[in-house]
Amino acid sequence: MTTPGPSSPHTNIVTMALDDHMLYAFCVLTHSMKNSARLPFDILVGFFPGKLAEQNQRTINEFLDFLDIPHEVKELQPNDLFTERRHLTMTTFSKFVLSDHLAAAHLWLDIDTIARPGWDGLLKEIETAASDASLVVAEMLPGPQTRFAGFNAGVLGWTSAPRADWEPELANMPQKRFSSEQFLFNTLYGNSSKKVDSSYNFLSSWFKNKKKLASSKIIHFSGPIKPWHLPRRHRKAWLDINGSWEYWFSAEDQLLHDLPPDPLRGELVRASKRALFSGRLHTGKGALAGWVMRALSLLGPLGHPFVALIVRRVKS
Repeated sequence: MTTPGPSSPHTNIVTMALDDHMLYAFCVLTHSMKNSARLPFDILVGFFPGKLAEQNQRTINEFLDFLDIPHEVKELQPNDLFTERRHLTMTTFSKFVLSDHLAAAHLWLDIDTIARPGWDGLLKEIETAASDASLVVAEMLPGPQTRFAGFNAGVLGWTSAPRADWEPELANMPQKRFSSEQFLFNTLYGNSSKKVDSSYNFLSSWFKNKKKLASSKIIHFSGPIKPWHLPRRHRKAWLDINGSWEYWFSAEDQLLHDLPPDPLRGELVRASKRALFSGRLHTGKGALAGWVMRALSLLGPLGHPFVALIVRRVKS
């Protein structure tokens, strides 16, 4: 295992963080990155104490060794202000901790993304950013699915500019925004960011824009439900519900095709089954979608009528 770091000014570092629930999604993502990359890159993986089992840490190391990606898996220390709300866990705040830890320019990716050819062009965008740019972020597409002005924080190109002091801002945030790192990032970096094309962070809620979807370089499956929560028997029907999910399923197909028949493959197959039940259930705003996904996993073939009903509602 090679530890990533700013060993030279040309080192490309990608950071991400996860907990036990995101292991399978992490493997699909990193395989898609390796499969479509034109540039070499290292990975720095962060996790908070008690959130990632030792067995899963070993699986991550074995998998990244299999992909031949230089990497480091690092335990991080959470801030007391990090909280969990609705479907969001404290792991989402890891990007602040990692960016403080790593002063060199690097790319952050949320685990609920998938990489497609051209994604690593973002590494060049980071390298060529002006000296006064703190972040490289993707533009948001206009439309009813764009819920706020600013940028989405799921894909962040950190430059070597000094980091903003995020802790006082987090402590002073209104309670209703307290667990939203989106709001915090736009507050801290909204005026010092370099904007790049939306294809570098195409939100899955924009799936009706088929032209932009087809040319996307990073697809971000934002929101409480993710492709890995869906029993694959409903994959074909889901094309009519959200066509962007098919890109994740295709990346999963490629991963399973490339895995050798050894213990690592068996561990990831088991992880894929656990991932079906990995959604964070709650009773607040936007909770229904998560409960529907859990029901589909439990119902088995009996879930087909419910999916057909969703398809009819989408088409109506």
